[in-house]
Amino acid sequence: MGAIVTINWREWRLAAAAFLILLALAMKGLLLNPPSPPLRVVAGEFDTARALGRLERILGDQRAHPVDTPANDAVRERLMAEMTAIGLEPEVHETMDCSGFPKSRTVSCSRVRNVVATIPGGRAPALLLNVHYDSTPTGPGAADDGIGVAAVLEAAYHLRGEWLARPVILLFNEGEEYGLNGAAVFAERDPLAARVGKLINIEARGVSGPAFMFETSDPNASAVASFKAAARRPYANSISTDFAKLIPNSTDVVKFKPKGWEFLSFAIIGNETRYHSPGDTLQALDRASLYHMGSEVLAASRRMAGPDAAEASGRSLFMDIGGWTLLTISLWLGALVLGLLALTAILLTARRQAWRPLGGMALAVIGGSAAGAILSLLAGAVRSGDYWRAYPWVTTLAVAATVIAVEAWFAAPVGERHDRSQRRLAAWTVVLLCGVVASLALPGAIIFFVVGPVLAVIGLASRGRAQRLGRNLALAGAVVQLVIFTELIAQIELTLIDGPLWAVAPLAALAALPILAEASRGASRAALASIGIAAIGLWIAALVMPRASQERPLAFTVDHVQDERTGKAAWAIAAKQAPLPTSFDRFGPWKAAPVPYNKRLRWQAAAAPIDGPRGGLAVEASVSEGNGRRLRLRLDRGGADSLMLRFDDDVPVLALGLPGRTRAFDREAKKDPFILRCTGRSCDGLEVEVLLGTARPVTAMLVAQRFAPPREAAQLLALRPRHAHPQYSPDSQVRVRAVKL
Repeated sequence: MGAIVTINWREWRLAAAAFLILLALAMKGLLLNPPSPPLRVVAGEFDTARALGRLERILGDQRAHPVDTPANDAVRERLMAEMTAIGLEPEVHETMDCSGFPKSRTVSCSRVRNVVATIPGGRAPALLLNVHYDSTPTGPGAADDGIGVAAVLEAAYHLRGEWLARPVILLFNEGEEYGLNGAAVFAERDPLAARVGKLINIEARGVSGPAFMFETSDPNASAVASFKAAARRPYANSISTDFAKLIPNSTDVVKFKPKGWEFLSFAIIGNETRYHSPGDTLQALDRASLYHMGSEVLAASRRMAGPDAAEASGRSLFMDIGGWTLLTISLWLGALVLGLLALTAILLTARRQAWRPLGGMALAVIGGSAAGAILSLLAGAVRSGDYWRAYPWVTTLAVAATVIAVEAWFAAPVGERHDRSQRRLAAWTVVLLCGVVASLALPGAIIFFVVGPVLAVIGLASRGRAQRLGRNLALAGAVVQLVIFTELIAQIELTLIDGPLWAVAPLAALAALPILAEASRGASRAALASIGIAAIGLWIAALVMPRASQERPLAFTVDHVQDERTGKAAWAIAAKQAPLPTSFDRFGPWKAAPVPYNKRLRWQAAAAPIDGPRGGLAVEASVSEGNGRRLRLRLDRGGADSLMLRFDDDVPVLALGLPGRTRAFDREAKKDPFILRCTGRSCDGLEVEVLLGTARPVTAMLVAQRFAPPREAAQLLALRPRHAHPQYSPDSQVRVRAVKL
């Protein structure tokens, strides 16, 4: 008879817990699945098929339609026809605009033709529904912002037949993609803006996923209360609104914030590989995403266009649980609860002499997070570029497995030296202290460190006959914390698709720690090794899997750049530093270097000069002003679709823009080059002004870009990988020259 193999469960508890956590993290995408459109549409509900039909007619042949182009003229005409068909009376508000960004040295100019219509209502300040109908020159924009156009038209179809406490103004603006010009014109110069009191803004940074409510007015209590009352499947959290304040934000809301309106901003962000690319098509736009966006916007519009509820004040913390419910508490209450929980945990730690296990658990979090970050960086050194692009879940799971493997390795000795109650207390104290630190930078994070820990701390404080109940409460808190953090990790990974992927390593460590602490005693070396082997296997898979697929293509833009200052020309390929196929070697050698007008690295190889867009400008006037000069320049497109006048950051440029409406630069603006760019046919003959802080002559760079590659690029384009397309910028022909002013 063969030997009977027995497994000591105690030795494998820690490994089993680790693998269950990994399984939960592997399935985190299920928490972000938007609801599917219903098979039968009930009267008064959002009709996905009808909304999609309108969008199909508006986009026509799905060509790119950037601002101030014949293609966008055609889209606008079809949009107005759809508006008229549902009983609206659209108007076009046309003007030239040059707008800047907060804390930026860039001013963008374009002629915009905003399409507006008003649905009558009561006397309360109006609700503004804002979307943009222009696309980038790279793709058709079916999601960005076709999803917004479709959602607002269907919402208008319903709202126009309902009683409203306030008018609803529909704004389909132009020029968002190159400088938020349409939103700026409406906010600053359109008389209708004076009637607005509330706003719903719709955006997209992908083609799938749920409609996240990612930004609100500040203070946000009233807006969040409206959202909570209206939302059926809410996806939102207060961390995202904090991120929106900390990171550069280029949505129309930037122009509307100074008005002080109450607002909600929605976006889908799934599969960013098709964002600003030819892949942003009707075929790629997820129907469930359209339904979720539309139904949430319709519900929010009905709520915000209705009578004002009892006014909420202050700031709210909020988070959804799997898109099924929204938890909200006030900021002061959340801060108080988190502070009390952390203080209670520290006092219990002192009373029970749990300082050593506390140090061990803290070391486990630090070690696991550091290991995840280090291996992620090493993988990037081995395989350059965004190698995870086609299958990001494999790499993110590899990071999580690394974190958990190292964390378990550190937690195991703590389990041998200390009993479960001390380990449990130490783990939750670490979680709470990390929550306090995180909340100092991101107050919206407080709510993520309250729900699970409340259960856990009650359990930790339980003694005597209540110990069993206390243990169960602590376990329940650990499971709740894992679910909450798992969804947050999934959301952050969607947002940080370009990396760094290790940014979620500390969250994975904190999500896992309370569960690992429960099972850390008696783990065998073989059990610990099995977790490490799983992590290694995932890293191997991440490094050998294709970096692109049909659904998630590689970014691959081909430009011809001709620099008249040096007399040299080059082919420049933007592929996010993914290595070029060997078939490109015959055009090489290729070297990674920035182009003259952009700091981002591109693969470059010498090319023959090609006649292309020239661009030009003439000095119409130069007038002394203070210690400097005010220049009036006349632009000449010279066959270009876009012109950029670029001054080095040490040139004293004080303001740029239209005559009489120049934009002065914020002293807190990032120390970057000063840029004035103009896009569209109206740039021909446009007069702009430059205010310099010096009377001496200065040299600037004039960049002329045509949104199409030269014929000579055909061979390179034929070699572009099968699953690859231009992203962010189209294949182009660019000419650079110096101008003295």
